[in-house]
Amino acid sequence: MATEAVISDGVLTGILILLGMVIVYLVIREIRIMKTANRSLELELERDKLKLLQQHEAQKGLPFTRLSVEQTAAIRQVEDENETLETRVYAKEKLLETRMTRLEHLVKERKLDNLLANEEVQERKVK
Repeated sequence: MATEAVISDGVLTGILILLGMVIVYLVIREIRIMKTANRSLELELERDKLKLLQQHEAQKGLPFTRLSVEQTAAIRQVEDENETLETRVYAKEKLLETRMTRLEHLVKERKLDNLLANEEVQERKVK
């Protein structure tokens, strides 16, 4: 008797289910790859837009290119004078603060001396 290879219904069903799972896995994988590729393209487009905006802002940020050399020299001179004035003002403010602090300490010292002298007089009266 010849042996015939007979595949039972259970084994056939198992193979079909396994094959179906592999196909579903591959479809899901392709969908995820497609979404990732789309998102990476969107990100690259956003980076390009950002670079263009930065270049545009950099061009807007240089209005002095339209000014003459004399005008820029005058602007620099005024800026230097402003820095000098700021330095002088700061020095005067610092000097004033220091003098005020010294004056406050002198007043406080005088007040304490007067209180001590007054206390000594009071002690003499009590004794």
